[in-house]
Amino acid sequence: MMKAVLIVPVVLGVSLLGQANTPARQASMDDLISEVRALRAEIQLMADTSIRAQLLVARLQVQEERIAGIARQLAETEEQIRALDGARNPFLTHMMKSLEQEPAEPGAAEMFAGMKAQLDKIENGDPVLKQRRADLSRVLSEEQARWAAFNTQLEELERLTAAGKRR
Repeated sequence: MMKAVLIVPVVLGVSLLGQANTPARQASMDDLISEVRALRAEIQLMADTSIRAQLLVARLQVQEERIAGIARQLAETEEQIRALDGARNPFLTHMMKSLEQEPAEPGAAEMFAGMKAQLDKIENGDPVLKQRRADLSRVLSEEQARWAAFNTQLEELERLTAAGKRR
């Protein structure tokens, strides 16, 4: 009987301890589940950020290639304009004006017309080249602005990523 008296309180104590542990276990399980969900959200955010960064870097590289191509075309156009400027010869201009005033042989008129057209093109600085230079300068400015916008987005992404790591 004495054994029964001792066993009953022990069994009661153990069963009460088991019941007291159950809510604590449930709370820790809920905490664990919410922590796993938070980790999943962070992993998804990191994956999204990584993909966005890769896309921005690719766009930045494409913009750099575009800018380099336009800058090359602009340099070529500038070189052509300089070549026209260098081809201007005051002596040749004076000679052409004197030929205009003096009558020439009948076959020389066609040659004179071709030379005059080239001289006019040189004297006018070829408006097509000047327009091309203006267009290329405008496009270059637009592409550089687009590059700067992509670069700003990339810097913002970098700033957000760095801020997330400090947490």
